[in-house]
Amino acid sequence: MGIIEWLLEGDVVIQHLTNKYLLDRPFNHHNEGYIARYLDLYDAVHQEWGGSIYSNKWISSTYTLLELKYMEVHPDNASYQDATKKVLNGLWTNHGRISKTRYQDMCMSAMLLSLVCYGKISAVRINEIVDYILAHQMDDGGWNCAWDSVHNSSTVGSVHTTISVLEALADYKHYGYNYRLNEIEQQVTGGQEYLLNRELFKSRQTSEAIHPDMICFHYPCRWKYDCFRALEYFAHVDYPYDDRMQEALDLVKTALKKGYINRGKTYPGRVHFPLESGPKGRFNTYRGLLILRNYDNKAYQEVIETDFRYE
Repeated sequence: MGIIEWLLEGDVVIQHLTNKYLLDRPFNHHNEGYIARYLDLYDAVHQEWGGSIYSNKWISSTYTLLELKYMEVHPDNASYQDATKKVLNGLWTNHGRISKTRYQDMCMSAMLLSLVCYGKISAVRINEIVDYILAHQMDDGGWNCAWDSVHNSSTVGSVHTTISVLEALADYKHYGYNYRLNEIEQQVTGGQEYLLNRELFKSRQTSEAIHPDMICFHYPCRWKYDCFRALEYFAHVDYPYDDRMQEALDLVKTALKKGYINRGKTYPGRVHFPLESGPKGRFNTYRGLLILRNYDNKAYQEVIETDFRYE
């Protein structure tokens, strides 16, 4: 069986992503499959999932909405719209100031920006979030949630925060927002270089992986970084191949040699329901193929033309 055929035997969400991003053909999931299961768990009375807008990981509204966004729920869906507006109202108040000494967490602010832009929501506070992000880029080009930490402040970027910000700013541009767009594009270049200068996963001091998790596939990614999340971001913004991607791309090719990529490590916390069972991960396999299709089409063609055994 070919790897594309195997993907197309998966949930309707996987079928949609495979058709749209690997096969270039239309496919409407009609908010079915995994998406329908998430929507069925929505608390319409309180306009949220998991009893909270953020803190109840990973079943809160924020993290459920991030999964729905990745699965490409129809953005005009009433549950998506209402829950996102409640998250915006809950997480962004007083121009982002949450106490006398601190502002809203930068990762949370970026994830919030992604969610509202996907829903094409119009609110003055979106401009405030953009102002906040642009005001706090580090000198190395990255962003860091600890920029204003009272006890553990930092003046250097974090890969976790930086990828969230870059994804958010990509969504901001993609969905037609234009406030301070020229400045955004300049800062995005700095953020991209911040990741590429680390070859997507390396410490600048040791040239080794920052952490073993940086070279492991994870789905869902939550707020955390790995080099494959970075490659997927670069693919979605049509960033041209760069030699500094190569070691991470080699890891993708190696992972796909067996015809699938593992489900990967999961992060501790509650989930609404398991997305996949067994060692094989269709989400991660799709992600790996998307990356290869964009950056090593020869390797991509070899993989999709190979017959594998799926048991």
